[in-house]
Amino acid sequence: MKPLEKLTKAQFISFCLMSFCSGVMIGVGGTAFLLACNWNETWGKLVGSVLFSLGILSIVMFEMKLFTGLISDIPEMGAKNFWKLPVCFLGNMLGVLFASILVYYSPLKDSVVPQAKILMSVKLDAHLWALKAFCSAILCGFLITLSIGAVNYAPRKKLSTTVGVMFPIIVFAFCGFDHSVANTLYIYFLGFSGKAVVYLLMCVLGNIVGGVILPILSLFRIWSNTPQLSAKAEEKQENPTDTSNE
Repeated sequence: MKPLEKLTKAQFISFCLMSFCSGVMIGVGGTAFLLACNWNETWGKLVGSVLFSLGILSIVMFEMKLFTGLISDIPEMGAKNFWKLPVCFLGNMLGVLFASILVYYSPLKDSVVPQAKILMSVKLDAHLWALKAFCSAILCGFLITLSIGAVNYAPRKKLSTTVGVMFPIIVFAFCGFDHSVANTLYIYFLGFSGKAVVYLLMCVLGNIVGGVILPILSLFRIWSNTPQLSAKAEEKQENPTDTSNE
């Protein structure tokens, strides 16, 4: 991971547009998930999870800006770049809103909207719903970071980047872990309320906590190995002709 750089005006506009487009893809993926859930409770959910993962794959392929993906940069982005998080989230929400409006006035409305209302109502009516939202969102954030990280790490291990990106998404969608951006689609269809807003905020916090775990551990691993690497470098400089280990 590299620290994010300051953006020019044109880059800022591009950042906002790519955040919006990312929200549209989440809305499309979420719609496909809801539609599949109407088919069969278990197999429909599995098929829907695969379809939803294609939305994330397109975001990664075209380098769109997704809030839960941007979270992985928090440990290195610096305080001056924190503004990108709320801007990205707002762009994502607007993109999801745009997609939800199109779906609402499409033939899919009668299948998708009732399913979204059922799904979100169950979450909001659950016992200890706020705590469950937070814990569920932590798991989701962790898996999202795994998915985003696959772009860099999968090729090094000679693995498929596509599978590396999609598989964690399929797992979190099938398990029903809370994705703050995807949940906005369900809330748009259900209708905003004070309870829904609090639920969404708990999802945001949980996604942030879960999303920074791996990046922080990665930085710690690099930091812990730095003294050893420095010691080996110094030893090599002191004994340039030492070939005992060759």
